[in-house]
Amino acid sequence: MQKIATLILSILLIVGCASNSTSDKKTIYVTITPMQAIVEEITVGDFNVEVIVPKGASPETFEPTPKQVTAFSDAEFIFSTGLIDFEQSLVNRISGDAEVVNLSKGIELIAGSCSHGNHQHKHGVDPHIWTSPRALRTMVVNAHDAIIAHYPDSVKYTTATEQLLKRIDALDSYCATRLEGTGVEAMMIYHPAYTYYARDYGIEQIAIEHDGKEPSLRQTTALIDKAKEHGVRVILRQPQYSEDKVRAIAKDCGAEIITTDPLSEDIFGEIERVTEIICR
Repeated sequence: MQKIATLILSILLIVGCASNSTSDKKTIYVTITPMQAIVEEITVGDFNVEVIVPKGASPETFEPTPKQVTAFSDAEFIFSTGLIDFEQSLVNRISGDAEVVNLSKGIELIAGSCSHGNHQHKHGVDPHIWTSPRALRTMVVNAHDAIIAHYPDSVKYTTATEQLLKRIDALDSYCATRLEGTGVEAMMIYHPAYTYYARDYGIEQIAIEHDGKEPSLRQTTALIDKAKEHGVRVILRQPQYSEDKVRAIAKDCGAEIITTDPLSEDIFGEIERVTEIICR
């Protein structure tokens, strides 16, 4: 019995230590899923990294509750793109010591509207900076700089960031080489989530939806003509949008419909996958 009691006590101590180790960690919030793994990699597991926008939800229509905002206030950092409406209003609602870091600093932003239903960005800037490796690189540098400002002696964060930037540079090189080698001129997508990607690699993004509205008959005809002109063989759509929205256009221009997710947890893998898809 004494041996059993000792064993149980040992297990409880181990579990208790593990629990305390987790609870002792400070929390960093990221507004969108693609940034979670990246911040975890920069901070080498020293923080709990939580995502504000739930998986499957749209950042453009998301609005945190007062209870959630209170929880965010206790965080060490909140990393945001700085371009989505709820991110901008969140800055004024945080009452604690959490530092809200705008990761779009230094990125040449693209004017445009990005609407979902009746919700439209008032600032007129396309927010999808994380879908381009070159913009993503700047976001990573901004995140690192904010963390190092608080933890200047943490060389391990700088080392981890340098390794991460090497991966981004390799992805950038891959995308540029692949697109140039296949002579891709354009990509077609329902919702314009790859504006920065298209800009950075010199291709045209042909978006079916504009300002949250379906194309008119005249616009649909123009889209089909443009797709044929550029030899588009694939139409991308995000999981949040029904395939019905692109089926007619895909049929008329002989294109395959493929689902891609700009809010993927593995944004590196998704960018590489999109590149492969449009280079078919």
